[in-house]
Amino acid sequence: MKKNIQSKDFQRLAGAFDKFVKVRNYKQGRSNLYRNIITEFLIWLEQAGVSRMQNVTSKESVKYLEYLTARPKKRGNGVLAEKTIKLHLFVQGLFQVYLLENKEIQNIYYIPSVSGETQKPRNILTIEEIKLVYQYAENEMEKALLSIAYGCGLRRSEIANLDLKDVSLIKGMIVVRQGKGNKRREVPMSDTVLEYLKKYIRNERPERLSGRNQNEEAFFINSRGRRSTGENLNEILSKMIEQTGKFELVQKEITLHCLRHSIAFHLAENNAGIDFIRSFLGHTQINTTYIYAVQNKKRKPVVNF
Repeated sequence: MKKNIQSKDFQRLAGAFDKFVKVRNYKQGRSNLYRNIITEFLIWLEQAGVSRMQNVTSKESVKYLEYLTARPKKRGNGVLAEKTIKLHLFVQGLFQVYLLENKEIQNIYYIPSVSGETQKPRNILTIEEIKLVYQYAENEMEKALLSIAYGCGLRRSEIANLDLKDVSLIKGMIVVRQGKGNKRREVPMSDTVLEYLKKYIRNERPERLSGRNQNEEAFFINSRGRRSTGENLNEILSKMIEQTGKFELVQKEITLHCLRHSIAFHLAENNAGIDFIRSFLGHTQINTTYIYAVQNKKRKPVVNF
């Protein structure tokens, strides 16, 4: 790899980013560590034929991770340690924040993460896999669950805490009254999601309450006519996935939170703005909105584009 950036625009970005991290007082010792990391990334982009940051996509980001995992150390033998790769990815995240804040780019690209063997990966379903799971939903409640977890991107706890009054069919909105950090937000429903929820509310939910407490406020009702727990809802999702009979899908160990990551991934891949995604998911910080591509234990990215 070349030692210097050739593009004047990339040189400008490297210098501006260096000032950005120093003004923000990110700790990097007395060296220009963060600038050096971004310089390596920009040189790699040049050699990959990318001359503008606006043209960087998740594909380049994942390929760069593959480069890092195979890159020899500059000192000593062997390849980069996992800790070093994580630092490179962290600095890329800061670089993306700089680019967004200074309007150098309009849309985010995904930055892969490196997870240890003891951590479960954040698996993402393809749109085709989402459609397949819908096909194996046995009733209106299961379709409504998929619609709220994937179509609205709610967290497991938010789904379990959802009350009937929080779903406005007239406005086409779901109100999350106490999201993470006790933040309130309104989430729009697509026409498809709205239709699934209408059927559940008008047909199946009353049946589940038949002969029981008609004043139950919970949106999702279990077989005993009471509020479904997050664990119970995850079990329902697991059953749907198992019924597909698709081995690769079952092996992903999908949870409700994976559906949340999936909709975020699909929104970004379809050029939704970061502010919309952040609001949709209920994130406070832009940094949190980066939904990372998944990897297996050998650190090979498993991403569907």
